[in-house]
Parts: sequence; structure tokens; C-alpha cells
Amino acid sequence: MRTIGILGGGQLGGMLSEALYNYGAKIVFYDPDPLSPSFHKSANHYQGDWNDAAKLEDFFRQCDLVTYEFENVATDLLNYLIDKTKKPLFPAENVLKITQNRISEKSFLKQNNLPVCKFIACTNLAELTSNAKEFPFPFIIKTAFGGYDGKGQWVIQNQSELEKSLAEISLLGNSTFIIEEKIDIFSEASCIVARNKKNEIECLPIFDNIHKNQILYQTNLPSQLPTIVQKKLQDIAIEATEKLDVIGLLTTEFFISKQKNANTNQDFEVDEFQIYINEFAPRPHNSGHISRVACSINQYDLFARVLLDLPLHTPKLYPGYFCMGNLLGSTWIKQKQGKNLNLSCWKDHPNIVSLTLYGKESPTEQRKMGHFVCHADNIHDCNKFSENFRKDLNESD
Repeated sequence: MRTIGILGGGQLGGMLSEALYNYGAKIVFYDPDPLSPSFHKSANHYQGDWNDAAKLEDFFRQCDLVTYEFENVATDLLNYLIDKTKKPLFPAENVLKITQNRISEKSFLKQNNLPVCKFIACTNLAELTSNAKEFPFPFIIKTAFGGYDGKGQWVIQNQSELEKSLAEISLLGNSTFIIEEKIDIFSEASCIVARNKKNEIECLPIFDNIHKNQILYQTNLPSQLPTIVQKKLQDIAIEATEKLDVIGLLTTEFFISKQKNANTNQDFEVDEFQIYINEFAPRPHNSGHISRVACSINQYDLFARVLLDLPLHTPKLYPGYFCMGNLLGSTWIKQKQGKNLNLSCWKDHPNIVSLTLYGKESPTEQRKMGHFVCHADNIHDCNKFSENFRKDLNESD
């Protein structure tokens, strides 16, 4: 029986642990937060800082191999731990090093002829200020490290917004940044690819994603993009997985545009659509929650099979239409129930076929606290049933 270590104790690690348990694996979690929800899923867990080399070394030694559920772990320390304990990390630390830094990630895309927007790397605030004055509006400034769900990002439409944002950014101290052209987005999509040591690859269906305030609001299946576009997205995601040499899971997030931008490449034009890669996530992905209900094999199961050297099979999409909705802490706050959620209205919503709460102790406005999946015969009803459920949840007494 293998022991799998998971760096991070959030919902992604928790759902991965369930798939691993199904195949008889033991799980060890490591997270700085003593209230990490996944600690309830394994009696064997470590609570410690991300820079606690001694505790992390002990954690590594308890495992046969280690993976991670988020990207913000120092790769220098991981390299030291892998060398010291001889325990492998999947996906490998070099994958993490590229994907946790926006400059490295965009540079990788450019160097490997993968679809990428126009960008400029800035190693300090002075470079950022100078380059931003020359970059055509509109554009986005992002911190190179950290940042998720819109954090560490500033959308710049004009000179006034640039001056205001630079004043705010200057308070961060010395850092590295990237300036990206702002894509005129028609649609957002993600593709999750699993690859094992034998270079066997399986791909989940293309997910259509909707964001609000830069946080994933909804994921739909099957995708409404033309079949030829979906095939191109899968081909690009598989090529990226191979070029990064990912053993594990890679999520590729795409922007789909109908407008040619400064970095338009005919290799990534399909019909009237222009394809760009937004970013990678070498782990399970928020949009992939929907696969637990909509697909014969879900993202966590695929990842578990890779980690445990089990055979891969092609995920099949079940009939009908599915919609996954994120539940943020704002729903808990509106209900005024503390850390509890009143689900009594669910009785009036039979099309909500699955609901998962993450067990987080303290709801805050934008914190991901759970998700639900709706199933219907057509996409119109699926979206309508989903919105009605959200409305009733937010009005529950």
C-alpha cells in the first residue's frame, strides 16, 4: 500500500484523497493552517510553515511520493527535500517552477510556439513603470509570483488608471511583474490532461467557464464551442503537457477571442476564433469538479491512477447538460448562519444532483466554500435551474 503525501490541505487535496483511498492508498497532508479541512480526512497530517525544512523533511520521509494541490511552494526547498529524502514529486519540481511564475510560464509558451498574448517581463518597479508607459492600452499588470482569483492583478484601461495602479503597486515593495495585453475574450475554457510515466495520455472533455470578479462562477458541459475548436484546444493542451514533461495532471486555461490581437498567430486560428493560453495549473482544477458527476472518470480519479501506476481509460461524458456552480463565502454571510449553511431550499430543486461543502471554518466574501452540480436536458434549463438554486440559497432564513 503506497503512502501519498499532499502538500496543501484544501478542497482539491481532499477530493484527490478520496480517489486515492478508493485504490487503497494512505494519505498524509501538510499545511500551515491548523484548521485545514482535509485534516479531517486523514489522521496522519502535518501542520507547519512552508519554510520549515525539518518538518517538511519528516513529512517527505513518511511518503512514497509527494504531490501538491497548489503552486506556491518554494521549488528550491522542494529540490533540497527530494535530494535529501529520495522521494519523488509529481508533477516534477521543474514543472512547478515554470508554472508558479508568470514570467517563466509566458516565456515557456513563447519559446515552444504555444499560443500566448503579447507580454513584457519587468524585474523591478522601475522597469514596470518604464515599460507600462510604452505598452498600448488596454493591458493588465500582474505580479510574477503568487496571485490567484484576481489577486495581484491590475487592469489598465487608460493613463489615469495606470498612475493610480502604479501608486498602489509601489506600496508592495520591490517585486517582479509582467505586463500582458488585454484579450478581447469571447469565451473561456479549460482542458485537463493526465499523463503517466509511459507517456500514455487521457484528456477530459473541454469545459466552458464563466468568471465573475475574476473568480470561477460556473462551468458547463458539454462545451458549446464548435467541435473543431474543442479538438484544437485538446491538441494544444496535450502538446503543452508533453513539452512540460508533466507526469500527473495539467490543466490548461484558454482564452478564446474573435478579435486578432498584437500576438495573433495563424497556427492558432480556428474558423473565426483565435486561441490563447491564459495559464497552467499542474494539479486538479476548480473547473474539473464537474467531472465528478458528468464524466465516467473524473479528474481526481485520473490523477490517482497516474500516481499509483494504474491503467488509464478515456473519460466518457454522460448524456444531458451539466452546470457546476461555485459557492463562495458570500452565500454563508447572506444567510447569517455563521459557518453553517441552510440547505432546506434544496428540496425544491431536484435538478441539483450534487452538492459538496468543503468544511472550511470561516466564510469570507470571496472564499470558495463549496460547489453544486445541476443536470438538465438542455443548456438553457441547466443554467436557469442553477441560477434559481443560487437565488434561493442566498435568501434562505
